[in-house]
Amino acid sequence: MSAQVQGTLLDVLKKKMRQTKEEMEKYKDECEEYQRRLQVEVMRREEAESEVAALNRRIQLLEEDLERSEERLATATAKLAEASQAADESERIRKALENRTNMEDDRVSLLEQQLAQAKLIAEEADKKYEEILENRSLADEERMDALENQLKEARFLAEEADKKYDEVREPATTTVKRVGCSDDDNHHDDDGS
Repeated sequence: MSAQVQGTLLDVLKKKMRQTKEEMEKYKDECEEYQRRLQVEVMRREEAESEVAALNRRIQLLEEDLERSEERLATATAKLAEASQAADESERIRKALENRTNMEDDRVSLLEQQLAQAKLIAEEADKKYEEILENRSLADEERMDALENQLKEARFLAEEADKKYDEVREPATTTVKRVGCSDDDNHHDDDGS
């Protein structure tokens, strides 16, 4: 019986060993599956991390590009403001010049009218002068010659009077200066005494 019990016990042990071996194989397969899954997850995680790093780099590049774009926008906006201001100033100057041109045109028109009137007046004066010259008598010419001679004589007398005035003035000025100097000398002498 003991051989039977031993045989049964051995069979039970073999069976238990087989079951344990099967369980071990099953757990080994599960372990390999988990390791395979773990490797897949590690690979996915590494891919995700590299993708995140790539996205972070792209974000950084986009931020730098955004900063440059904002700087260009600010520069363009400033230039646009300057150009707008220059355009406004040019428009103001253009309007002022246009107004001035209009005023000058009006003035030119007025001057042209005045010139035309002056020409008419001058033509009429020339006609009257010619008529007067034609109608002028010999007595008028003699009178004019006499008046011209009187004018020449008056000019000559005025020049003579100027010369005499200058001749009288020079000695008088010299005398006044001498008197002024001698008065100053007398005052200095009085002060020194």
